[in-house]
Amino acid sequence: THSIFLVFPLPLQEAGADLAGGEDLIKEIAGGMLDFDKLVATPNMMPKVAKLGRVLGPKGLMPNPKKGTVTDDVVSTITEFKKGRVDFRQDKGAVIHAGLGKVDLDRDALVDNVAAFFSAIMLARPKGVKGSGVQGYIKSVSLCTTMGKSVQVSIPDILNVSVKSRKKAG
Repeated sequence: THSIFLVFPLPLQEAGADLAGGEDLIKEIAGGMLDFDKLVATPNMMPKVAKLGRVLGPKGLMPNPKKGTVTDDVVSTITEFKKGRVDFRQDKGAVIHAGLGKVDLDRDALVDNVAAFFSAIMLARPKGVKGSGVQGYIKSVSLCTTMGKSVQVSIPDILNVSVKSRKKAG
């Protein structure tokens, strides 16, 4: 699979999109071509992309302004996704879900992704949250494959890896 960036009216493959197009690409997707991870659209293209809602919606591929996949600034959005931007969400029980890697990632890349995700969670912490430090904000950490058992990870270990990762990057 690869990322597809649907843009209109001009193709932006020079911005890093693997595929770009307009109504021709919409017809391909409607015909069953779903070999992609992300779909980005401009707001003026959304009425045409909306026809694909029954195909894209259940697979979580429908462009959405909340996810940042409906935008006029397609070039920066493509750049962010190519660099590895990951969206995460919180359910009603305050559990945060995110995909941090795929099967083909090596151990170091996966550790870096976990550290970056942990840092992003800490940076997104609201000011009024009770509890001090990491242990006051994060109660437990579990990692798992999509359909596998979860593994508990100690918060201090992730904190240490996160600090080491930031030092290595900076």
